[in-house]
Amino acid sequence: MKSRLLDPGRIEELLALPSLDALIQALSNSPYAREMQEALARHSGLRAVDAALGQHFHRTTTKILSFADGKPKELIALILMRWDLANARILLRGKHFEYSEERILENLLPAGSLSEAALKELAAARSLEDVIGGLGGQDHPFAPVLAGALKTYQETKDLFYLEVALDRFYGTYGLRLTAGRGHNEQVVRRLLSADIDATNVKTAVKLQAEHALTDEARLRFFIPGGAVVTADHFLALTHPASVERGVKALRVAGFRIANVPDDPVAFERAINDEVNRAQRALYLGDPLGIDIVIAYLAMKANEVANLRLVARSKALGLTRDRVRKELVGV
Repeated sequence: MKSRLLDPGRIEELLALPSLDALIQALSNSPYAREMQEALARHSGLRAVDAALGQHFHRTTTKILSFADGKPKELIALILMRWDLANARILLRGKHFEYSEERILENLLPAGSLSEAALKELAAARSLEDVIGGLGGQDHPFAPVLAGALKTYQETKDLFYLEVALDRFYGTYGLRLTAGRGHNEQVVRRLLSADIDATNVKTAVKLQAEHALTDEARLRFFIPGGAVVTADHFLALTHPASVERGVKALRVAGFRIANVPDDPVAFERAINDEVNRAQRALYLGDPLGIDIVIAYLAMKANEVANLRLVARSKALGLTRDRVRKELVGV
């Protein structure tokens, strides 16, 4: 399956194509051909590309999940739940900011237990509360968590509380599921701990803008279970006056962090890139373990994200140099 991934040279060739129609033609003669043909029967233009890429990724993840049973299957499902987490965030943000259904759909990527049909139904919901109710109707484990944090959101109109509740649930649930001593459990547990560390650092930086919060209130956003980031690190990063000290302490502890977050967007992108790089590096791990599943999924998700970006560049007339800066894992 890895041999069928598009190499950086091929992505560059697609980026050089003159139009969106030329890109669609190229994808129709690639590993995405089946999904592209199906999508073109229902959609056109950018919407067809998005639908094809999403369907292809969902089929890929479903195929991978079918390779295993028992505990390995549970662990792969746990990894795929990370896309449910990302999709839930997109749905909540979309309803919070009153984005159109089409704009929400173009950012969703079915991979976990939320199928394309389920995501379409949720994207069509009238409100954020209806999205949470829809998740409950599908018996998704995120529903009770979000319902518990909904009152705080309604009082503050701050999505932060819902997103942190999701992250905390996923981290706690995942660490409980990977409590065994087997190789696969250890690999996934390290992956989850790295995710928790990254989430804590990004959350801490966001809290710098919350000047009225006490340290006790700030620590309520801290998610335990990370490998490196402690509560002290977290608290130091939440204050502009101590952030430089916190960054230095994290470097000593082994967290790869480049600089003080003077640009929050670039800072978060750098953290995400580092987490992604570590996942791809697992391809050199145990060839019979879950290592290569994690690595392949990271590579495949990068490819889909990059193809979506290339498609948007054709639709919007963005320059190649600008797009290259946004490509993931290339």
